[in-house]
Amino acid sequence: MKQLTDLVTPFATIAADKQLAGDDLAWLKKLRLQALDQFNRAGLPAKKQEDWKYTSLWALSQQDFIHQANPSDISAAQCDQVALLQDSYRVVIIDGVYSAEHSQLTGLQTGLTISPLSSGLDQVQSYIGQQVDIEKAGLNALNTLLMNEGVVITVDSDTQVLTPIEILVINTGSTNNLAIHLRNIIVLADHSQLTVIEHYIGLAESTSFTNVVSEVVLKENAELNHYKLQQESSNATHIATLAAKQAANSLWRSSNISLGAKLARNDVHTQLLGEQAHVVMDGLYLADSEQHVDFHTRIDHAVPNTSSEELFKGVLNDNSHAVFNGKVIVHKHAQKTDANQQNHNLLLSRGCEIDSKPEMEIYADDVKCAHGSTVGQINEDQLFFLRARGLDEASARNLLTHAFAVDVLDRIPAEQIRNAFSKVIEQHLPHGGS
Repeated sequence: MKQLTDLVTPFATIAADKQLAGDDLAWLKKLRLQALDQFNRAGLPAKKQEDWKYTSLWALSQQDFIHQANPSDISAAQCDQVALLQDSYRVVIIDGVYSAEHSQLTGLQTGLTISPLSSGLDQVQSYIGQQVDIEKAGLNALNTLLMNEGVVITVDSDTQVLTPIEILVINTGSTNNLAIHLRNIIVLADHSQLTVIEHYIGLAESTSFTNVVSEVVLKENAELNHYKLQQESSNATHIATLAAKQAANSLWRSSNISLGAKLARNDVHTQLLGEQAHVVMDGLYLADSEQHVDFHTRIDHAVPNTSSEELFKGVLNDNSHAVFNGKVIVHKHAQKTDANQQNHNLLLSRGCEIDSKPEMEIYADDVKCAHGSTVGQINEDQLFFLRARGLDEASARNLLTHAFAVDVLDRIPAEQIRNAFSKVIEQHLPHGGS
């Protein structure tokens, strides 16, 4: 069988040897076999494929990974210390394994269910694999083949969940070269509301690979505030797909913040399938040293009278490299579409690089659409203004860098979450370069 890529890996043989969650489910076995066939044909995506033109997975293909973690002795106090929120429901996954001991799932609100994927697969047959395409170049097929843990969240009709849910994924570093494959399923029924935070963090500078797919289903009038914070090791590879389908009058607020990992790739996609559906799709990436971060987004306006707002910002330093490719597609009958897409980048050194490609494909004629991209350095006039008022150069640069980045955070409606993100961002922002 001919490979479509030169990047050959041992992942397919690992799937044959490893005991995976749901091996007793016939429908899941069939889905895994389809994914195995696709992965054997396509392998890892190569740079000759358009969506991966600026991001190489060659180093990943040369790495030998371990898929079974060593025991770790992380304490409840350590979980509390690294968690973003203290007052929340919490699902904790440690080195790829669900930890009931460290999770906080007591007293769940009526109408809300939360379970680890390993024990909740029988609930999600009609949803799993429906928001992502395993034929698409990327790692969806690999995730489907090897997914072994994750979180299943469902909200019943007419249920407004007041307490946020934090999915805390911790890599302790006790197992070097650890690979984990997670699948999250989030389903909101009609007239429901929920806030979810995906939080990925590394406690040591170990080499690791996180491969995660999150599938979101929003029924009519459902509202999901969905945030992601990635703080993994500087030796980690983090590749994620976040895909949603939205029914009429649904609202999805998505904010994706990438701080860690040597290589981070995020694919974010929503399909607006019902009239008056709306999405706010935001992102912030901070990169320094030799970090590489890649965001590929896609918004499909499939029916009339839908709207989208998209704002991604990046701050790059040292020899880092970022990629933003945002695509908005207005389909043939999607009249009265209102879409706005922006990508802005601040470069703090001569060695950093950004490839920014905002795109719009418009096949309807009665629409209101705009997009743009900017790349620049710190404004010297603003720097002079601050220095003339007594700030030293480093402090002035830091203030301007922070002001540039926090625009994305200001669009988060929940003050508790906005403040928590702000504290983390403040610690990671470079101090304006030299």
